[in-house]
Amino acid sequence: MTASQPSASTSGSATPIDASPASTDAESQPLLKPPRPRTPLPKLQLFLLCIVRLAEPVASSQIFPYVNDMCVRMGYVDSEAKVGFVSGLIDSLFAFVQLFTVMHWGHLSDRIGRKPVVILGLLGVTACTLLFGLSRRLWLTILARALAGGLSGNGAVIQTMISEMTDETNEAQAFPLFSLMWAVGCIVGPSIGGVLSRPAESFPSVFGGVLFWETYPYFLPCLCSAGITGVSLVVALFFLKETHPSKARHAQLPQAVQASYNTIPPEPDTEYPLPSPPTRWSILTSPAIPTVFLTAFLMMLVDESWDIVFILFGYTSSPSGGLGMSNAQLGYCLAFAGLGGSAVHLFVFPRLVRRWGIGMYPWLLGLHVPMFLGAPVLNALARARGSGVRRGEISAGLTYTGAALLLGSNGLATMVFPLNMMIVKRAAPSPHAMGATYGMCQMVTSSARAVAPWFVSSLFAYTVETRALGGQLVWAVMLGATVVAVGQSLRVRGALGRAASWRGEETWGVE
Repeated sequence: MTASQPSASTSGSATPIDASPASTDAESQPLLKPPRPRTPLPKLQLFLLCIVRLAEPVASSQIFPYVNDMCVRMGYVDSEAKVGFVSGLIDSLFAFVQLFTVMHWGHLSDRIGRKPVVILGLLGVTACTLLFGLSRRLWLTILARALAGGLSGNGAVIQTMISEMTDETNEAQAFPLFSLMWAVGCIVGPSIGGVLSRPAESFPSVFGGVLFWETYPYFLPCLCSAGITGVSLVVALFFLKETHPSKARHAQLPQAVQASYNTIPPEPDTEYPLPSPPTRWSILTSPAIPTVFLTAFLMMLVDESWDIVFILFGYTSSPSGGLGMSNAQLGYCLAFAGLGGSAVHLFVFPRLVRRWGIGMYPWLLGLHVPMFLGAPVLNALARARGSGVRRGEISAGLTYTGAALLLGSNGLATMVFPLNMMIVKRAAPSPHAMGATYGMCQMVTSSARAVAPWFVSSLFAYTVETRALGGQLVWAVMLGATVVAVGQSLRVRGALGRAASWRGEETWGVE
């Protein structure tokens, strides 16, 4: 089956395999279908998948509190004002290299199964995290970050696994777990990076006087991060079940899991030839994909830009346009943001999405408007109070309250991520190409993640150096980008409706 041959079999709203068969007597059919009961979630497998998912955000975010300090201390730059150019490059490399590899990981998972690709990804994250901690030259730091991006394809694969474990009756509960674990990782990672960097200075009674910790001041947080990845690797290797339709039907999966796999044949013991998945070109040219992918790109560009620019904003002294926080203070703020985001995804998102559906998307993106407006206001207040002139010497009440308001708004805005996963599932031309579709979508978002850190970091550094637009250029540009992203997101609902009609389906989940 190709994308040019729509069929009812491509619907994402399949009936669970243990449902009673429909009557063949037309007169016995009710005029209105009763509401479909919610399919039970495979809770154990989702829990294990959450543990596996935790590895990447911890490894990625643990560098944030100290990456700017690392660039200065290791001599990668000669002044604080220029740090954004180099730290932005380091941050961008992960997503830039991932841009060229993630689609292939997703496609590989369609061929050999999800679990082997997940295990390879975890091994890659572990090795590259340790290499990053041992780097003392810019080229080695860049190499470690680039390899981490190239070997990490788990994001798309795990999204696909969640998609294969759920249907439209329970996905609003399951998809937020993907973003939830990113939020949890953004609690653990920055906490590790902020507290454990420079251990010889932070904990002199334990690490002081030891040459290794003085030579490699950023290895300890990398070692702790690699340990967490090791736990995820053990879980994936021994306990996680395969979800690929043609592989899982031969595995001893829990019945609740099998019931929710909307692509698994109804008789696991019978040979059931799966149709050929659509080609990449047919996926790209299907009705909803261009609109959905462009929206995802702009969404990621805006959100990733905020994440990066806030770290620079927090690190930079207040006279230069920031808040002047120390590594530990910045780590606490990012951990708070992760905690708030966890609560939002766990308790708030499922209720809101059942009430408002994809109509929330533009409003969530629009939350970045007060965030980009609020940052320069907070800097002006800090300068007026004399807070943050020297790093670490801040007015705690003002700085933490302002940061909490900005990061709290961001916690609400990150609900676009599970919502985007639901949208991609509805836009996919066939359930037999879920891995490829999610892989291509992550390639698109990786391109935004590759552009955003370097772009916004360089723009921030340029703004600090030249005081362009009164020192507000970076905020003005990002405000404009947010407006463009919101405008594009308004087109998503119509695109999904056209795609559902093209497949001959009811427009489930579009309203």
